[in-house]
Parts: sequence; C-alpha cells; structure tokens
Amino acid sequence: MLIAFLFRSETDWQSWRSSIAEAPGKAIFHVAPAGPTQYAYGTEREGALDEVETLDDEEQDDFDDCT
Repeated sequence: MLIAFLFRSETDWQSWRSSIAEAPGKAIFHVAPAGPTQYAYGTEREGALDEVETLDDEEQDDFDDCT
C-alpha cells in the first residue's frame, strides 16, 4: 500500500516526522533515512546464497503432483 502526504514546507515535514517518532505505542509509519535503491541492489545478506536449497528430482515430482 502506498500512502502519500503533502507538506507545505520543510518545517511542516520536520514537525510531522518528529510527531511520528514520538507517538506512543507501535509505529504505524516508518520514515526511512534514504530512498530505496533501484531493484534493491546492495542489500544482499552475506551468506544468503549458502542457505539456498535445491529440489532433487524426487522432490520436484512431488511438487508437480500438487500443482
């Protein structure tokens, strides 16, 4: 879901941002310190490829039967 906010000035933005940070309870909004990188490049977790498991032929046949 995308929600947009329109601020009239930098002061309004800073005020809204600080009120969000100081709100009691669990945060509904999170303001990121920077914009996302395109296609999330540079966010790979070290060792993630080592955790990938491949299906063997028998497991693939079982999977094909379920679909």
